[in-house]
This record gives sequence, structure tokens and C-alpha cells, in this order.
Amino acid sequence: MSAPKTPLKMAIVGGGPLARAIAYILQSGDTDVHLWARSEDARDRLRDQLSGTSIHHKLDAALQDASVVLLAVPADQMLEVAERYGDQATGDQVVLTAARGVGEGFQLPHEMIRARTCVRKIGVLGGPIHARELATGRQINAVLASRFPEVIESVRALTDKSPIALHGSRDIIGVQVAGAISNVSSLAAGMADALELGDTARGVLLTHGLVDAKKIGVALGGSDKTFGGLAGLGELIPRHVTSMDRHLEVGAKLASGMNVQEALQAVNGHVEGVITATEAMKVAEARGLDLLLVRAVVQVLSGEAGAREALEAVLQRSLELDD
Repeated sequence: MSAPKTPLKMAIVGGGPLARAIAYILQSGDTDVHLWARSEDARDRLRDQLSGTSIHHKLDAALQDASVVLLAVPADQMLEVAERYGDQATGDQVVLTAARGVGEGFQLPHEMIRARTCVRKIGVLGGPIHARELATGRQINAVLASRFPEVIESVRALTDKSPIALHGSRDIIGVQVAGAISNVSSLAAGMADALELGDTARGVLLTHGLVDAKKIGVALGGSDKTFGGLAGLGELIPRHVTSMDRHLEVGAKLASGMNVQEALQAVNGHVEGVITATEAMKVAEARGLDLLLVRAVVQVLSGEAGAREALEAVLQRSLELDD
């Protein structure tokens, strides 16, 4: 008789909806799930919700002997969390992120992790993977991008008995850019909805966002094919998710005349698209890229133009679908 298989240990860093949903799905399988959240209130709440997950008040206890680590935090917290994790990281660990945003200088999440840790085996989750649907147990299709085949193999082993179907990719840059720019597109969609520009205009604006994502992604070394696949077009499929809702709400408030500080204060949670739009515009100017939708969003954020004026200027321009 063969010895029982030792379960893989996964550590989740973060206490938000994604961390909770991933823990909920994996705890019922063969994975030994451990979670650390910064807030004591969050840890207490998660203990009530996740009976099969070990919740820790010390990060080192959650990370001990973990083969896979998910940094389930927004992009604007990634450097801080990666530095804290980096003190205990081991070079053989697989590290995952699903952050849909960038840091200063358009630094992508995997670059932040590499800058603060010894880890190189990094995987990026992208495409239409969202916490709200994960929590329902429905079938989820997601992209997992990594330059290391063993990352994809390890995560597939973790999710083997879960409703998550992973599609592997080597384009770690393109997948992250697609996810980050999708939030900028959601800001524009929120403005369009508030201005009642109609579904056609909304669809055209979202497509402009995809074109912009492809331009900047390819310029940074990503593959143009990524933006026509699950990580690109898949991000434009209509959906109701918490992060998108926040961006739509901020966009609507900007269209109503609020400035960006007022709009952000009125919304509970992270709105990563604001930083992404600003940093993407800096990259565009440095590289000579014409990002129509991104520029329009930045003009509204900066107060240079009103939402209607900025969006209608984009709608009057041709879509560069063949570039």
C-alpha cells in the first residue's frame, strides 16, 4: 500500500475578497491552506467564513514550508507586502499575484515582487477570474502567465479538483498590462454610463481601451496575441465584480463633476485604474505611443477636460484594429 500523499501547502497573504474566495475553493480539496491578513478584524471575520483554512496572526507562521504563495493585495500595496514577505521568502517558492494595476513608473506587479524578494518563479493570474464568481463555485476560466513551466504545473496541481480551469501563457507582461488597462477602460465606461452615451458608444470606448492596452503591452515586450485572447478580450466581457464596480462608480462621479479626490473619497476600496492611467500616459509620451482612451481618462482625472468632451473626442477617432 502506498503512503498517503502529503498535501501541498499554500500561503495566502491578504484578507480581501480574492484571498477569501481562493481559500474557500482550495480548502475543500487536497491543499493545506494558510492565510495571513494584516487586520485583526479581517482575521476574525475570515475564521468565521473559512473553517478549513488556518488563519494566522503572524506572517511567518503562514509562510512556513509553503510551496506556493499568493500575494492577494492591490498593486499599490505590492511593494510593501513583497518586502515584508521577502524577509522569509525562499528561492524555490512559487509566488502568484492577481493585481490589476501598476506602480510608479508603470512597474508591473511581478517586477515589484522581483525587486523586493529572492523569488523568480512568479505567476500572474489574469483574464475573467473574479472573486464574486469564485465564491459561487461556478466554473471559472483564468489565464496563468509565467516564464517558468513549473509554476503553471504547480498551480494546476493545486487547482486540480477545483472549478478553476487554467490556461497557461508565457506572456507575463501582456497579461498584466491587459488587466491593468482594463481598469482604465472601466473608468471610461462609468463616465459613459453616467452621461447616457449608449451601449454602442460604451462598446467602442472599451475597444479603444483594448487597442491602447495592446500598444503599450507590445511596446513593453508583450505578445500582441495576448490581447485577442482570454486575458485581453476576456477582460472586456460584461461582468459585475467588485473592482469593476468601484471603477464604474468613480467614472460616474467624475462625469457628474466631482474631481478625482472627491470621487475616490466617495468610494470604498482600491481604484487602481487612476494610478494606471497616469503612469501609462507617461510611458506613452516617452515611447511615442498614441493612447486615445488612456489620454482621455487622464484629461478628465487632471481636470483638463470634462468627461463628455474627452470621451466624444475618442468616439470621433478611428479604431486602429489592424496595428
